[in-house]
Amino acid sequence: PVLLFVICLLVLPSSSTTHHESDDSKLLQVTIPTTPPVLAVLGGSLTLPCLVSLTHPPPSPSTNVSEAYKDRACLLNYAHSPADLTLQLHNLRKSDTGFYRCEVQQGLEDANDVVPVKVQGVVFHYRDASSRYAFTFEQAREACNEIGAEIATPEQLLAAYQSGYEQCDAGWLSDGSVRYPIQMPRDGCFGDMDGLPGVRNYGLLEPDELYDVYCFVENIEVFHGSTPKHFTFWEAKAYCLSHGAELATTAQLYAAWNDGLNHCSPGWLADGSVRYPIVTPRERCGGGEPGVRTVYRYSNQTGFPEVHTHHEVYCFRSKS
Repeated sequence: PVLLFVICLLVLPSSSTTHHESDDSKLLQVTIPTTPPVLAVLGGSLTLPCLVSLTHPPPSPSTNVSEAYKDRACLLNYAHSPADLTLQLHNLRKSDTGFYRCEVQQGLEDANDVVPVKVQGVVFHYRDASSRYAFTFEQAREACNEIGAEIATPEQLLAAYQSGYEQCDAGWLSDGSVRYPIQMPRDGCFGDMDGLPGVRNYGLLEPDELYDVYCFVENIEVFHGSTPKHFTFWEAKAYCLSHGAELATTAQLYAAWNDGLNHCSPGWLADGSVRYPIVTPRERCGGGEPGVRTVYRYSNQTGFPEVHTHHEVYCFRSKS
């Protein structure tokens, strides 16, 4: 669903006006001078300009920023120029995607402009094929790079948590800390926050200690491929090449899932893993939560399927 946010409201108090002043107020204009859609990155900042054309300087206008944006939003230039309602929004969450309206009222007149904003990017947990907690810090960084992503920042993991993400697995982040996000505290997932939801933080650790990793990638396009007999790993790779594409990386599949890709069909990826993206959860597709499901070789959730086993495939084709 598309959400509508009123980000700025400027009310100019109405006084006893002459007929001429009333006509002038019809010249009120509000403009968001940017090319839609406005793209921003999860965990980052957004600067959204909004300029107002007023016939008279405002006396002492009031401002109102929605409760949902308190401590994250400010009107960047408003104190020095009340006709400049440029919004700056920090610590962007997935839920900040939507239509933003800048609205101004002057006496009985009002004007507004609207622009769509899309917050891109997804944070995801990644583990080595061999076992849980197998990466040093440098290996964790390299693992994200090898699957087409980058190691996530603490800000990105926090934004993912604030967008509803949960994962009970400690993983490296870009600053050398180890953390994990928990929405529903439970045994084995308390970390340093006994009984409370939040991002668990083990602090800055020695870089040779072993953990999983959290990776980050912006949105990208992926397509699903299938035949009645399915593919071995090498057949899957050949299928993508025959369609002018290549095997999608794990990061690309997560990005495509974040952008709405939904298939209850396990498929090969470039790292030899088998995964599938679920936007609309159902029991036969891995349970009641959305996410990217992984098919493991062993019951302890380690090991990728053997390359001769048969699955479908996810391919990536560049727009260019």
